[in-house]
Amino acid sequence: MFHIFGVILWVGSLLIISSMMTLVPEEIGVARERIIVAARRLFHVSSNIGAAVAIIFGIFAIMAEPFVLERGWLHVKILLVLGLLAVHMRLYLRIVALENDPGTATRREFSIIHGLVSALLLLILMLVFLKPF
Repeated sequence: MFHIFGVILWVGSLLIISSMMTLVPEEIGVARERIIVAARRLFHVSSNIGAAVAIIFGIFAIMAEPFVLERGWLHVKILLVLGLLAVHMRLYLRIVALENDPGTATRREFSIIHGLVSALLLLILMLVFLKPF
């Protein structure tokens, strides 16, 4: 239950932040800075907390039913979660970099991040519900 809450908070906030960041190249001055600051704050409050809750309670779920480690789909899911963590870190590093140089933001970059998060979520959900192997 808490695992699902964490996933929703984590992925939802990553999607919102990546959508917000697509606006940065179009804005100028104070508006641009406010978007970046809001994205960083949201990242710390929701993305990081959601990721921690999802991962910790995911580990608890595996510990409660260790036989699930014998399933191949879980191994693939864990690899996809590691990919999601990599995207999470990339987004964070870009937000930090944009605080110093907001002119380097591109709409395309954040649209790609948004698409990656969506694709990873879809693949993870397919594995969880279908348990193909």
